[in-house]
Order: sequence, then structure tokens, then C-alpha cells
Amino acid sequence: MLNDDVRATKERYSKRYKQFGVTPKTLGWDKGKQEVRFDVLTSQYCFEQKSILDIGSGFGDLLITLRKKASLFNYTGIEVVDALADRARELHPGDEFITGDFDEYNFNSQFDYCIASGIFNHKMKQDNYRFIKNSMHKAWEISNDGFAFDFLSDKVEYQLEHTFHSSPSKVLDFAYTLSRNVILRNDYMPFEFSVFVFKDDSFNVEDTLFSKYKRQAGEK
Repeated sequence: MLNDDVRATKERYSKRYKQFGVTPKTLGWDKGKQEVRFDVLTSQYCFEQKSILDIGSGFGDLLITLRKKASLFNYTGIEVVDALADRARELHPGDEFITGDFDEYNFNSQFDYCIASGIFNHKMKQDNYRFIKNSMHKAWEISNDGFAFDFLSDKVEYQLEHTFHSSPSKVLDFAYTLSRNVILRNDYMPFEFSVFVFKDDSFNVEDTLFSKYKRQAGEK
């Protein structure tokens, strides 16, 4: 992110943390649907014995959902707001939390999956679509299996002055520059959507079915 955007993000969420404490409201989720978002973002992957990077990890709340879906996994959160990362370390002492800007941070290892919830929802000084595209490219580079991001949709009845609503078609176009194996889910809330991009987009030329799909079908 640009320095101005980093500074604005830190100020916004530090202020909300002082006001609301350890609640989803601090992170901007005030309608009680954070669990729905996390359930959707984790719906396409098997996390057993996998490594996960949680981008914009906040208090590490994604861990609650992950622990319902896998008994053994390696979790790392990265959070640009110091106060949130510090509190997450207190709440989840057995997991790793990095304080830093995802776009600028140099990771020493790959992750099987990258997941981001809510990081694209505020208008920025820089072009929001550039930020989205850069984040998708970086997640692609450091993931072994793929990534899942959620967005506010521009298919809405109104927009707030400070929020950014992404075009599903534009985000999907970005995704297709990375892989042919892509899912867009807009079936859980009318004004939000999630995009899943898979590293394995190989397919059989005879039946034109994705190899990943055939493996999953064979496991059922």
C-alpha cells in the first residue's frame, strides 16, 4: 500500500479498537455476519496439514473457523495495524502473527493457501483496482494451491462515501490472468462476493475436465 493508505488504515482501526475492543465491529463488521464470510472463504479447500496465510488478520478470528474444518494446520496472520496484531498474539499464543503490509512484506516461505477478508473495502489514495490486482498477483506468487478473497460488490442499491465496491466482472478478469480454474461466489449475500483462484488449472484434452475436479470427484 502507499504510505498514506498504510497510515490511514492504522489510524482508522486503532481508533475503532479503542472504541469497540475485541469485537468484529472494530474490523468494520457490524451486522454479525463475519462467520458467514469466513465459512464461504474456507468452503473450497481442504486445510488438513496445510499452511494458511491470513491477510489482514485482525484478531485472528479466522482461526475459529479453521479449527472447525481441520485438526492440524499451520496458520500465519499478517496485519498492518500494530494494536490488532499485538492483541491477536495474546489471544492465540500458539500461532504466528506478523506486523506488516502484505504488499511490501518479504515472506521466507510459501503457503498452501492465502485468504483475505475485508481488506479491499475502503477507498484508498491509490487506485483500488491496482491494489486489488497487486494483492492477487502476490497471493498467487506465494501460494502453492491458491487463494480466496472477498469483496463488497458494486451491484448495490447505494454506496457509502468511504467504502469501495468492486466490480465482480473486473475482479474475475484479473483472476483469469492467473488461472483458468476460478470460482466466483455471489450466492450467500447479495452485496458481497468471493473469488477463488486455483493454481492447478491442468485438464485432460480428451474430456476437457480439470484435473482438480476429477480428483475431487474420485474422492467422493
